[in-house]
Parts: sequence; C-alpha cells; structure tokens
Amino acid sequence: MIMKLVHQWTKNHKDFISTLLQELDSSCIRYFILRNYEELPENNLGKDIDIVIEPNSYKKAKRALLKTMSIYDVHYYQITQFDRMRCWYIMDFEKKFGIHIDIIENEVYKGFVFFDFEYLYKHKKLYKDFYVLNETMDTVMLLVQNIVAYKSLKNKYRTTIQENYSHYKSEIDKEILLFFGEKFGNKLIACLNNSDFDSIVKDAHEYEKSTLKRIFCKRPFCTLKGITRFLGGKFYRIIWCPKKYWRFFAVEAPDGTGKTTFIDNLIIELRKYYVSDETRFCVHHFRPSLLPNLGAVGEKTGMMKQDTDFTNPHRAKPATFISSLIRMSYYWLDYVIGVPYLLRKEVQYEKYSIYDRYIYDFVVDPRRSRINLPYWLRKTFARMVIQPQIIFVLQATPEVIYQRKQELNLEEISRQLSEFKKIELVSSNVIYIDANQSVAAMVNQAIEAIFDKFLYKI
Repeated sequence: MIMKLVHQWTKNHKDFISTLLQELDSSCIRYFILRNYEELPENNLGKDIDIVIEPNSYKKAKRALLKTMSIYDVHYYQITQFDRMRCWYIMDFEKKFGIHIDIIENEVYKGFVFFDFEYLYKHKKLYKDFYVLNETMDTVMLLVQNIVAYKSLKNKYRTTIQENYSHYKSEIDKEILLFFGEKFGNKLIACLNNSDFDSIVKDAHEYEKSTLKRIFCKRPFCTLKGITRFLGGKFYRIIWCPKKYWRFFAVEAPDGTGKTTFIDNLIIELRKYYVSDETRFCVHHFRPSLLPNLGAVGEKTGMMKQDTDFTNPHRAKPATFISSLIRMSYYWLDYVIGVPYLLRKEVQYEKYSIYDRYIYDFVVDPRRSRINLPYWLRKTFARMVIQPQIIFVLQATPEVIYQRKQELNLEEISRQLSEFKKIELVSSNVIYIDANQSVAAMVNQAIEAIFDKFLYKI
C-alpha cells in the first residue's frame, strides 16, 4: 500500500521559488510556468514546479538555480534528465528542506516536439510576478500532455479543463484542430462539449498514434534527430553507463534489530526530501528473486515438500557439502543475473534499489539457508557479486535484540553480531548504525550518508 505524501510548503519554499524566478528574469531567460501555479509562491498545488525555458538557455538556468541555493544555504541536489527535461531535487538535511523543480527546454515526448517554444511563448501572460500560459494554451497543453504522454486525466485537470473550456471554447477549439487535425480534433471537441473525459482517455492511444504521425510528417528531420537523442539517452543510461546512476544500498542485521522498521521510516523521510511517491524506492528482500526459491522448485517438481514454518530460521538440518555447493551456486547465480538486471531496470528512472538483507547473510548465517560450506568459500561467493554502494549494518546489544524478537537465543545473536562486523572483509562500503538509539536518530544518520554518497553538493 502506497502511503500518501503530505508535502509541507513553507515560507522557505515560497522565498526560494520567488528568488529563483527573479534570478531567471535577471539572467534574461524567457520562461513560463506550466499548470498548478495558481497559489504560487505562497503555496504549491502540485508536487513539483514545471518551468519551461527557451531552448539553449539551460546553462544560465543552472547558474540561477545554484545561486538561489547558495543564497538560502541549501547544499544538496540531484539532477535527473529525461530528454529535454531536467528534474532538480534540491534538499538540505539541516533545514529539513526539499523542493522539486523541473526545468524544461521544450515540450518533448520520446523525441517528438509537441509545440515550438516560440509558439507557446506568444501565449504567455503575467500572473502575479511571474509568467504562465494563458487559459487557452494551458488547457490545450493539459490535454496534449495527459492524453498523448500519460494516457490519463486526473480529476483536478478535468475540472480545470472544463472550467476553461466554458470560457474560451472557440479559442481552445481552434488550437485543438491545429494540433490534432480535422478528424481527431473534432472527435476531441465533441467529447469536451459533452464533458466525456472517460471516452477521451479510452481513445488515448489513437490520439497518440495520430499525433506522432502528424508531428513526424510536418518535421521529419527534426523529429528523427529528437528520436535519436531520446533513444541515445536511454541507451547511455541503461546499457552503456548505468553505474553512473545507481543508488544501491543494503541493510544488514540479525533478526529483531529493526531492519524493516528502519527501512520503512527511511523511505518516508527520503520521500519528503524528494517530494515523491513510494515508487522511487524499490525494496528487495534478500535476493533479486529472478530465480525461484529452491524449495518452491522442489515442491513443484514433486521432489520435496516446501517448509513454510518460518518461526525458527534454524529449524532445518544443514545440507551436505555437495548439496550446499549446488544451493550456494544457484543463489549466487540469482545475484549475478538478477542484481544487474534490476539495477538497469530501476536506474531508468533513477530509482533507489534497497535490499533488506543481501548475500552477506550466507556468510553470517548459512544455517538459515541450509548452507554447509567453509567460511572462506561463502565469503568468496559474496565477493563475486555487485557490491552495494552503502551497506548499513544495524548494531544493538544482544539483550535488546532478544527482547524484540525471540527467534534466536542470546548466544546465536551475539555470534551473528560478531560476524556482521566482518562484512568489511567483503566490502569496504559498510556504515554501522547504533540500533539502540531511536529510529529517528538511525534514519537521520542514514540520510546524511545517502546525501553524501548519491547527491551533488555545493
């Protein structure tokens, strides 16, 4: 279940965005804000702020952003680029500040340019102290973006479109016919006249197909260039240089230390800084699980019955050496194949890849998986996989852990705590966190480490 994020828009946010817009003006950058601007700068109706700037002015816009950060002593940022849009996640740990600003050089979808900037800029208007699109073009943009790109129309956008259409019907109809053409333009207009948004969404793929064909026919060479740039960007991110965009960490500790609680609360806090939903954070449990559990495979083939009693992790006897070697090789192969596959998949949108336990559990607690192999061999297997960029090892006294969860006795808990300290022999990316302290304090320590590892700093 995805928990809804309630983002707090404070005076700091108001001052930050006001100063940024002033910096854009003083840098002579032509711009306008898309949608959800009605209560800016005092309040933000959306999660992010979409600012469209004139093409080839991004370097100046970047300087304006960094200068604004410096003015307000905000230190960390991340830039995620999708074609001609750069998503700026600006945050500061000390100030508990997070803001998401999208800088867009042109409205582009998979390399197809919806509208030329100059054409859109002619439809701008002054709203308070900043520029936005007029009601006519704002409505058309809402329709185009949500139908063609997203294949959906949120209720709040339906309300805005309906309200604007009642006041600017003739102007909006004209722009719709120019963009979609006679056939699909009239079809869309008929739906708008009847407020039939469900039919619009239902036929979204038809609108997309027709739109992309019209754009290509009008500007074939520019469109081919855009498609090439779009595909090249995806190839670079996913195939050629994915490691550049990884955000990959694991959490290790004996059962009862509070791994799950720690991860859940860490994600909640990170979402506040990124002003994003839960889908940015992909949590995996122990293995990538591209290969099925051996117990499930054995049960399916009729070779064995899977043990589903998880109250005692050491309930089963260790396997023989040969059987253990096969089991270890099988699960190791899951890491070798599965981890890079999932990283490439998740890096496409610069998501965080988080592992609640990792291959080190085979080193520390082989009995859980019925592995009966020498320590040096288990450690060798662990070294021969992609290492997380951060390994958070939670530490607490055996007595505290036992009070929280009685699955393991005190002796076994002490042994595992000692073994977890040896993870440094496998990877140098270990950060120890005292789990005797409050969850909030643990999360704060982890966030500082994550910021320093994965974000830019001014």
